Amino acid sequence: MAVTQAKGRLHDPYLWHRLHSASGIFPIGFFLVQHLIANSYALRGAGAYNTVIKVYGGLPFVAVLEVLLIYIPILYHSIYGIWITAYGQSNLGRYSYGRNWMYFMQRVSGIIAFFYIGFHVWNTSLQKYFLLWQGNPNPEQAISYSAMSAQMADPVHFWIQVVGIIAVVFHFTNGFWNFCIRWGLTISARSQRLNQYGCWALFFVFTGMGLWSIAHLRADGLRGTVTQSPAVAVMVH
Repeated sequence: MAVTQAKGRLHDPYLWHRLHSASGIFPIGFFLVQHLIANSYALRGAGAYNTVIKVYGGLPFVAVLEVLLIYIPILYHSIYGIWITAYGQSNLGRYSYGRNWMYFMQRVSGIIAFFYIGFHVWNTSLQKYFLLWQGNPNPEQAISYSAMSAQMADPVHFWIQVVGIIAVVFHFTNGFWNFCIRWGLTISARSQRLNQYGCWALFFVFTGMGLWSIAHLRADGLRGTVTQSPAVAVMVH
């Protein structure tokens, strides 16, 4: 009986929806907030930003932690989210209520976020590991202040970042609203409405933080106030 129940739960879409919702908050949402805060150190200059990069890069078993706590959860959340998008049904065409629009934008932002995260990982973490595999003694150069400001000076790269940050933050904050309902944290209409206000506040705060950081990097990149080694320039462009 216990085995049958366990098998039944494995095929229960409600269970997988709950896990999908939870993974969007922890560890993915937690990492997003941490990542935005770490990037905001760019506002304090190259020294502060590079120090933060070295601290995170120097964590023990950092590659294992990235795979277990970032890449695998993101892959699960993305693949299951795409499945929901492909087979889910939206009432947008019949009922243009606010929440139906949010449902639609959640799916659109998820697709954008999926491709943006892939692009971002290629330009940051993977470039760092490429330098490491090549025997570079300082692989963090690939994600240093100089490397990031040089990337942001490119208008195409900068606007990809703008769209990506807005999509990722919206997907997280609107997903948090859904998470609270799915996990029974906000049951009444009033609690859901208050939570919606809070989620919009988080959206503007985190989006502003992310956009301000990359705008600062772009400004330094355009001014040419930071230098970048030729080896790193080849890797990140």
